[in-house]
Amino acid sequence: MFCRECGTQNESSSMFCVKCGAAMSAGTPAQPSAGAPASSRSSLTPSPSAPNFPATAPAPPPAAQSEAQQIVSGAALAGMGDRAIAAALDSVVIAFLMVPVGMWAAAHWGGITPSGFELHGIAAFFTFSSVGILWLVYYWLLEGVSGATLGKLVMNVRVRRVDGSNIDLRKSLVRNLLRVIDAIGVYLVGFLVALLSGKRQRLGDHVADTVVVQASAGKVARVAATLAWVAVIASCFIAAYKLHAGVPQSETAGPGAAPSQVTPRGAELGTQASLAPAGPRLTRAEMGTDATENYQIIGASSEFYPDTPQIVCVWNIEGIDPGTLIKSVWIAEDVGEGAPPNYQIAEKSITGLNEGKFFMAIPTNGWPIGKYRMEIYIGDNLAKQLPFTVKQR
Repeated sequence: MFCRECGTQNESSSMFCVKCGAAMSAGTPAQPSAGAPASSRSSLTPSPSAPNFPATAPAPPPAAQSEAQQIVSGAALAGMGDRAIAAALDSVVIAFLMVPVGMWAAAHWGGITPSGFELHGIAAFFTFSSVGILWLVYYWLLEGVSGATLGKLVMNVRVRRVDGSNIDLRKSLVRNLLRVIDAIGVYLVGFLVALLSGKRQRLGDHVADTVVVQASAGKVARVAATLAWVAVIASCFIAAYKLHAGVPQSETAGPGAAPSQVTPRGAELGTQASLAPAGPRLTRAEMGTDATENYQIIGASSEFYPDTPQIVCVWNIEGIDPGTLIKSVWIAEDVGEGAPPNYQIAEKSITGLNEGKFFMAIPTNGWPIGKYRMEIYIGDNLAKQLPFTVKQR
């Protein structure tokens, strides 16, 4: 039959014209027009020696390929959605690493509370600095050694060099140092740079010459990575719980309560400070198990039990200046294996009040049996020591 577009004769079974590639109609073959010039009619007649090519369908244009099929060095580029989920999973890991680190810092520099911990001063600086370093090391080592973090393993994507070879520790370090910039705005900078890149490279990828591609790990490997991710988070909670258990919590009551004062763990304060000179004077200090709203002691005693819910001290001071610091220091003098001798448990401060209370809540595992003391300071001067004991019922 003849092609309706160029007039070339094709075999009757051909679907496309061998000359121009146009689709052939199944209808009646087109014939040369009777009124056409002889030269035109002769041009419609194929030469006897013309080759008869087999009919083939034209290849689809490159634009027909989907975004998911973009290939770099034989590997399909990872989708932006998969990368976003992997980044979220990794961010959860880093966030939960802050829990045991913060608990450890609060236990050493003050800040343990009945429900967890609070961070101030050195404890806060140490926690955020340490977690920042762990954040970099986590990405650097896992991507440098295996090409993938836990989040990437779960989502089955990997980091590779543009030429298809494995990433090394040097490339991983360059890539992840620039993560500080890519992560601005909850990874908005990195997302926009990757979105505008032909190979979906964020800033760190451009500098390190790396790409993120789809991996070929099986279902078992992805399940194992998911279990490892869950195990890391569970380990953070367990470590924080163990750190919290056995560390007494200190709180203050009354208006104007100030954050925990920074004191090295285990500091031995002893009696080296001098007694308060003339001026502000401590007129009352009593210990018990609770206090009324007007700071009258309830259950006055210097002996407590391992299951005592809290130990309270109420006090009055005369002639206090509004800017004078009032501080309590709780010390375990001798509790056997529960803590070293003269171990400072906690410290709390308030400013310029003439009455108030300090108290400590029961540790998770109860009070260790032994001898304790509480010291009250007015400014830098020791005003009073209150010894107390914890014994079996």
